[in-house]
Amino acid sequence: MKYLSDYESLENINNQLSCIDTGDCRLFGRVEAYSCKNTDDDRRLKGHVDTKYPPDENGTFEIGSWQSPSSPVLPSLNPLNDRVSRKTFFYLLATLNAAFPDYDFSDLNPEAFSKVPMSIVINTVNTTLLVHLGIDSAAHAVSAKIWAAIDEPIGLSECEMYSFNPDGDVEPDAEEQGNLWSFYYFFLNRRQKRIVFFTARAVSCLAPMQPEEKNAIYLVDDTDQSVEDLHFDEDDT
Repeated sequence: MKYLSDYESLENINNQLSCIDTGDCRLFGRVEAYSCKNTDDDRRLKGHVDTKYPPDENGTFEIGSWQSPSSPVLPSLNPLNDRVSRKTFFYLLATLNAAFPDYDFSDLNPEAFSKVPMSIVINTVNTTLLVHLGIDSAAHAVSAKIWAAIDEPIGLSECEMYSFNPDGDVEPDAEEQGNLWSFYYFFLNRRQKRIVFFTARAVSCLAPMQPEEKNAIYLVDDTDQSVEDLHFDEDDT
């Protein structure tokens, strides 16, 4: 997977959502675009997947039920019983390996992923990430900018959406104290052969600070910086 770095709108979002301190928790979010062009690591991963999961006559896997063990506020859905192609399964694994280079997701099972409707993705983002940003009108403005930025490289109307539903043994940063919730979404455009990866997590304010949090944006403190100061205005697009 090749990281696509030439989208300023995504870079702006990542700069602003890299660490936000709300007073109750600290939020970490990022949105990254990838081309599905194979690297040497991807070729090795494909060989590993082919060895571990010999293809059946259709070359497909059964996809698991949609679950979100780290986001208990969201309802579980009935098993979708969708089937995902080997190539899609490979794309999801390769994206995770590219997004979290300190981890190896090569041995994940297909059941760790689910195909999800856009309504679930929007609901998750609204009820986890954006609900912490305070003023409703400002949060809606931020939401619009996020989706517009995602649409630019990927074309949301043409996308299939998948969720990574990790347990504690394989979730990135699960070893850190105070994790409250997280989400991991993939937007796959088969025609363009691109994936956008959108992830966010919240950590309790009582958890030890990490080095990357030194430049956190504080939404609730003496400086009273609000979500409206996150610079998601028209001039930044």
